[in-house]
Amino acid sequence: MSIYRDLQILNGDVVLDAGNNPTYLTDRDVIAQDIVHAILDTGLANLLVSDRGTSVTNDTQTKIKLLVEDDVRIMPGTVQVQQSEINKGQWWVYAQTIQFGEISSLLVEAQ
Repeated sequence: MSIYRDLQILNGDVVLDAGNNPTYLTDRDVIAQDIVHAILDTGLANLLVSDRGTSVTNDTQTKIKLLVEDDVRIMPGTVQVQQSEINKGQWWVYAQTIQFGEISSLLVEAQ
């Protein structure tokens, strides 16, 4: 039995299974998806990509951390926003949920 349940969204579209039925996420995955969508909705993710190597990047990371920590399902002080060491255009968000453990999600990837 899950506490949270939501449609799975990928690239702005509902993900469908082989029978063309929508797929669902539960608990930890719902929280991760909600966080990514909240960040994308603010436009902060785009700033990470467009302002690479500037002091704006640090400010943007701080704003993202504060936004994620506002979610009551996230343990305060556990949020990290990091650029991938391998793919420099990828930004990831990591956090500890209160009930479901760690989450990590690809936030944005430079094209």
